Amino acid sequence: MSTKIRFLLRYIFVGALSLFPLILVIVVVNYLKNLGISAYLSLHDYTDSFELTLALMIGVIGVFAVLGFSIEKYGRSIFVSMIDSTFEKIPAIRSVYSVSKKLAAMLSGGEDGTKKEVVLVEYPKEGLWVPAYLLNRHENICVLFIPTSPNPTSGYTVLVDEALIKKTTLSLQEASSFIISMGADFSQKEDVSALIQTHRTSAQEL
Repeated sequence: MSTKIRFLLRYIFVGALSLFPLILVIVVVNYLKNLGISAYLSLHDYTDSFELTLALMIGVIGVFAVLGFSIEKYGRSIFVSMIDSTFEKIPAIRSVYSVSKKLAAMLSGGEDGTKKEVVLVEYPKEGLWVPAYLLNRHENICVLFIPTSPNPTSGYTVLVDEALIKKTTLSLQEASSFIISMGADFSQKEDVSALIQTHRTSAQEL
């Protein structure tokens, strides 16, 4: 009987995992739906008009699209620059706004027209390689953000010598996909494996 129960639990677990992508999509869609409904109800409380509320929501979406287009095409937006200038003059929220802006730039793939590098670093100990985002550097010291799996927005900020990192050709999106999928989506596996193998060979020769 115990053997049958173990097999039954295993089948349930495997079945649940097979539907995990579908469940994740449903959760995300449901979250976006609830967010949209909440935004609509909040606006409707002020306007008390279906047509006006719908027009405002379409207008907000249009503003987002225009901002995204201007930033992607020209690298900046006059409207966003005005907001930046305003908040940077307010001491109480200047630091929080500045940090939030840098995080948003990192997650979008670049800041000031440049893209963040994805590197490999041995962490938390020698022999264990993890992908990390190169955020800043001073001389030979690099500031890395090491994301955790499956949530790439949480992690650790570390300072390491540049000689201890390995540069990769992974994009921010590819690295994030690797982390979110817990390694199931392993883009450019050959290049990454070659980097680690080269490092191992060099260490053995030393």
